[in-house]
Amino acid sequence: MKFNYSCWVLVTCFTLSFSLAVRSQSVSGISGYVRIPIATFNEDGTFLFGTSFLPQKHLPYTNFRYDALAVYVSLTFLSFVEVDLRVTRQLNIPSGTNHVVDRVPTIRFRILKEKKWIPAVTLGLHDVVTSLENGAARHFGASYIVVTKNFHLPKLHLDLGSTIGWGASNFFWKNNEFIGPFGGFSLNHDKLKWMNLLFDYDGVSINAGLRFICFRHLFLTAGTMNFDSFTGTISYRFNLIK
Repeated sequence: MKFNYSCWVLVTCFTLSFSLAVRSQSVSGISGYVRIPIATFNEDGTFLFGTSFLPQKHLPYTNFRYDALAVYVSLTFLSFVEVDLRVTRQLNIPSGTNHVVDRVPTIRFRILKEKKWIPAVTLGLHDVVTSLENGAARHFGASYIVVTKNFHLPKLHLDLGSTIGWGASNFFWKNNEFIGPFGGFSLNHDKLKWMNLLFDYDGVSINAGLRFICFRHLFLTAGTMNFDSFTGTISYRFNLIK
């Protein structure tokens, strides 16, 4: 996808997006929309776990031959540090095949907390441990900075916000995901607090989906990657402090 078109997608997301400041997980297991991470953190002491379905057509990790299932956990502590771990397993592969399971430890640092006129800014490093191991296969690495800002428009009964970010191909190490510009939004109406419309561009594909919030703790997202493959995630979140 050409750079000019990528920038057009990001500008559209950033200027025309509507969102609720929902701190929920993307299919990558990171706080985000469908695919991309956002800068907003969960509350201090938040612990969550979940699982995602990843389609083969957009999964270089499987050489585009197999779907995969990811299981993840996340912990937010010290109010500015988030630690995540995702384990991804290929599905329906022949027995004895190597590299079936991939482990992705992630750490994210909040540089700025969102305030009235200030956006949230976060630095994310994905697949950290693998990057430090000589000869280790790395499939989901990322090094990026991401900015998120949320607003409320009472006359329109809408919450408005958007996310824009930039990922490096070789910053701390060689990366695989979120390279170059990425961004997205989530649309929410005051009378439909339990549902969000999601849209994002992850640097490669354009993704869309719906997120449903059940009983304040259960989050279900169903979406499409590039409008040709199904993806989704379900997670459960609670606070260890409260």
